[in-house]
Amino acid sequence: MSGTTVVIGAILDDDNGTNSGSAYVFEPTSVVEGLITSNVVATPNPVAVNNLITLTASVDNTVTGGSNIASADYTIDGGTPVGMAAQDSAFDEVSELVTAVVPAFAAAGVHQLCVSGTDSASNTGDEDCTFLAVHDPVAGFVAGGGWIDSPATACYLTAACEGLTGKANFGFVSRYKKGAQTPTGNTEFQFKVGDLNFHSGTYEWLVVANHRAQYKGVGTINGGGNYGFMLFVIDANLTPSTDVDLFRIKIWDKDNGDMVVYDNELGGADDADPTTEIGGGSIKFHSQGN
Repeated sequence: MSGTTVVIGAILDDDNGTNSGSAYVFEPTSVVEGLITSNVVATPNPVAVNNLITLTASVDNTVTGGSNIASADYTIDGGTPVGMAAQDSAFDEVSELVTAVVPAFAAAGVHQLCVSGTDSASNTGDEDCTFLAVHDPVAGFVAGGGWIDSPATACYLTAACEGLTGKANFGFVSRYKKGAQTPTGNTEFQFKVGDLNFHSGTYEWLVVANHRAQYKGVGTINGGGNYGFMLFVIDANLTPSTDVDLFRIKIWDKDNGDMVVYDNELGGADDADPTTEIGGGSIKFHSQGN
């Protein structure tokens, strides 16, 4: 009998007498972890406005529930779930690769695409997400979307975050509109295991010099606070010095003496080239008029 323990011994009856026998003591059954979604990838990323995107992911139930995958869905910025298809055309395995064609975006920006799966026993697992950067190729821009391996020395937001490693997702667009003195755009950075979700508010400046770009601004973490940030990137397509795009983000608490709360290249100079290779996605520059 699942979730029970049989106890054999003396049992009080209604008259406070004793009778030998057995009783079932109900104990909570162990909670089975939900099916696991991983490797969420948007292609291309960054993507130009008015272009379709292919979204893929892996949904696996092998070491959790053990039931076949029945369906998968994606959302854009937390919106209405949209169904995805199995890449092999049928949901009939305990592990499935899933895919969907995401409609084109009409304007530049950064969007969060999340995927979750459901098995044949109606268990739905936690979602896994990626950021998608959408740019306008007519205007000059710096854009990127993908992820890095966050090192143990990066996060100091909380004591619980210190020493943690893992995947950190990023998505950003930065550009000067014609005649503007300050750039506009959006930057998203999420280190999920450290409970750090950064969202940019305003930009202060943007500098693009050949294969290297750097910009500065302010934003919030987990919906609050007053954090300065600086982002450094290198587009590998524009230099022979690397064949992989490079990324660094530095975030500090403006209300706490500019204490650094995240920097994947802690201690690096603010004028140094980034050295962290992205694990997936890409970074692209485009100068206005080119």
